Amino acid sequence: MNNKSRSRQYFTTAEKAQVVAAFQRSGLSQRDFAILHGIAASNLQRWVNQSQIADESEGHAALVEVPNLLARGVGSRAYRLHFPKGFTLEVAGGFETGEVRALAQMVQSL
Repeated sequence: MNNKSRSRQYFTTAEKAQVVAAFQRSGLSQRDFAILHGIAASNLQRWVNQSQIADESEGHAALVEVPNLLARGVGSRAYRLHFPKGFTLEVAGGFETGEVRALAQMVQSL
């Protein structure tokens, strides 16, 4: 059996951050970058994941504002009809009377 003695390389937190930053600038795959720089691809993958988690926990995560499409505008009307058996029908303004009547009849038949 051939035992090659390999010295283990340890990286400080700052060194790991530098490697991750260099990887992100490189445009290479994790595997290719790791081979080129003589580090284990699994280590690079772990460091990249840890870096992303750290960024998110420090408030660097991107937030996207989404409009509330369900909010009712000023002056919009809604009708809430309560039926026996606990059914409730809520209808936003703008429906025709015939449509509301048809919906109410369907709810009553349940």
